[in-house]
Amino acid sequence: MKLTGIALLFLMLLGRCTQSTISSAEPLSANELTIRTGTSFGMCVGYCVNEYVFNGTSVTLTQTGRPLAQNPIKTCQTTIDQATWNTLRAAANLETFSKQPETRGCPDCADGGAEYIELQTGEQKHRVTFEYGTTIPGFESLVEALRAQRTAFKACK
Repeated sequence: MKLTGIALLFLMLLGRCTQSTISSAEPLSANELTIRTGTSFGMCVGYCVNEYVFNGTSVTLTQTGRPLAQNPIKTCQTTIDQATWNTLRAAANLETFSKQPETRGCPDCADGGAEYIELQTGEQKHRVTFEYGTTIPGFESLVEALRAQRTAFKACK
């Protein structure tokens, strides 16, 4: 009787380990990854800060103007196709990305502008801010793909 109980307990524990191993190896669902990107220019008048949030095929743009009294915050949304989201998602490896320094170069020094990319999965997130027009080594395809999306969805109407 004791031997049967021990065998059952062992099988339950073994089955539990197998389930968690399988589920952690599954790819992220599209809704688990959030990509934030944007640009800013310190010495600027007008809509100088553009922030984009990619959550699956949904994209939200928030534009902040200077001076704020004359340029109120604008927020608008659009969508991207599933193939574009899959391309962005494939280029966004949070584990590798989180090894990048939070700041690269001298963003917005001498009013050269700044760009940033932030990847978030659940509670884990990492943001890299870098000089406008440069790139993040090892993430050139992600930087270029996000720039293309920012160009395609340049402003709220």
